[in-house]
Amino acid sequence: MSAKIFRDPLYNYVSIDRTKDSWLLQLLDTPEVQRLRRIHQLGISCLTYPGADHSRLSHSLGVLHLTQQALEHMGTVQGTKSFVESARVPLLAAALLHDVGHGPFSHLAEALVGAKHEDWSCEVIRSPETRVNCVLRGVDGSLPDQVSALIAKNDFTRPLWQKHLLSSQLDVDRLDFLRRDSLITGAGYGHFDWYRILHTFSPWGETNQESDLVWSDKAKYAIEEYIFSRFYMYENVYYHKTTLAFERILQALWQHARGLHRDGHDIQLLRPIRVLWDTKDLSPRQYLDLEEHVVMHQISRWAKHKDKALADLSGRFLNRNGFVCIEAPKLRSKIAGSLEEWDDKLRKLARRKGFTPAEFYVLRDERRITIYSPYYPEKGKEEQAPTNAIRILDGDGGKAHEISELLPRLKAVTKKPPEKVLYFVPKEIRKESEKLRANWP
Repeated sequence: MSAKIFRDPLYNYVSIDRTKDSWLLQLLDTPEVQRLRRIHQLGISCLTYPGADHSRLSHSLGVLHLTQQALEHMGTVQGTKSFVESARVPLLAAALLHDVGHGPFSHLAEALVGAKHEDWSCEVIRSPETRVNCVLRGVDGSLPDQVSALIAKNDFTRPLWQKHLLSSQLDVDRLDFLRRDSLITGAGYGHFDWYRILHTFSPWGETNQESDLVWSDKAKYAIEEYIFSRFYMYENVYYHKTTLAFERILQALWQHARGLHRDGHDIQLLRPIRVLWDTKDLSPRQYLDLEEHVVMHQISRWAKHKDKALADLSGRFLNRNGFVCIEAPKLRSKIAGSLEEWDDKLRKLARRKGFTPAEFYVLRDERRITIYSPYYPEKGKEEQAPTNAIRILDGDGGKAHEISELLPRLKAVTKKPPEKVLYFVPKEIRKESEKLRANWP
């Protein structure tokens, strides 16, 4: 066979041409890419959705598959064939490698390590000590820099349409993970006409460098479905309160352990974590040594530690003995100021019940679930870039309109969302916490 075939639960088959793209197979077999098999796509969402055990590798193959289709479609658009062909290799490489810098439990690692995964993806791609870099340089000496520029958030040296295809309000990354996560969790919210979306766009601009992507009018309802899918997935899967509770528990025990280590206590650190905490400038290789199995082994050690809070929090995380969610109290229909007094009351309750240090047992989460918001007045100029808008061509193809201007139903999910403040506390003090909230002034 001329193609290497992969079975995929979403697309049935994903293929790589052995003759034309043998370098992609070499890239796939590098240790850095194979490591993605051991990174959960949805972090710790498997504690909420037991089936959510799919990996970053399966998602990366899916993004590669969609990028192949998108490039085939663009090659049929009049006047684009030459510049699409020149962009093909860096775009396919970036599609496969865009998540290579993810740490344990995917996005959760960003809070633990203190760095964005895109930054580490670029480090891995550019570092001469990685196999990924070696394979890319074997294709073209400048390819690592080209791929890194496509992935880096603030690098706009590559043509805009290429950046938009990989990372924007409507990109191949989101098209894959929304449908994949919906399928694997069983949530069922990822149903939208992705094929129409992927085959109805075109470049829009005077030059290859400046061209953005726009969609034809016949795609607008498929895109509307896609935006609502994002809304349902974030509300019901990505920001599920059970998942948020365990994320905050992991962050709390990590913070507590690091404080103990900083103060000179022996917390039986495994080498990759010791290197992470004690090394000022991590190399890509040192960073990649931090894997999920390392973190889970470390937590199992901490569950037997003599420090009561470290052992308790670790045991709760390992055995899915989570915290309960208590919404922040309201005062005259508004969140009560900075909530410092409420924090203090909850922590006093926790200490009175024996949960100390209280700051690791009263966990606060603040966030706005922003689904799609291209035109908030307070946004800075850099946030008004075309990649922050989904645009539809009018009937005669003369003007591009932002989609929520055409479809009023989208206003419900594109307006600025209210801030939501949640607290997570041990189940043992649930009743007292709810009573405290009910009697709050």
